[in-house]
Amino acid sequence: MGVGTQKRLENPPLKRSMSDVQAILTRAQRLGLHLQVEGERIAIAPARLCPPELLATIREHKPEVMFLLEARAYHLPPDCVPWLNVARQVLDGEFVGCGNSTRESLTIGLRGIRHPLCQQALTRLKGTDGSGGHGKT
Repeated sequence: MGVGTQKRLENPPLKRSMSDVQAILTRAQRLGLHLQVEGERIAIAPARLCPPELLATIREHKPEVMFLLEARAYHLPPDCVPWLNVARQVLDGEFVGCGNSTRESLTIGLRGIRHPLCQQALTRLKGTDGSGGHGKT
């Protein structure tokens, strides 16, 4: 299987996932619902108008729905949504000990996104030497 074939197989699920999430939010809007991230929850108002199957779908796609809602709140384009997850990974220490090229790639990806998580992740990356900001001993 060629590289081009692999890319076609790998990319559609992500695009389909984001399209699904956008469709969920569009349906909610058409029903007169307002979805908002509150901490680790998604608030739905008025809740009584939310059909059970839509609620189940929102729960099934909760992380993606939350990322897209956060991106919309900061007027970010949909292609920035995955970077919110990367920023969380940086802040959670998943890149502690990464090499300089990885740190530079993360910095390039995060620096143009005006969202508090991305800015915090950049600060953490700038303060690290590959050890997550703890310094090497």
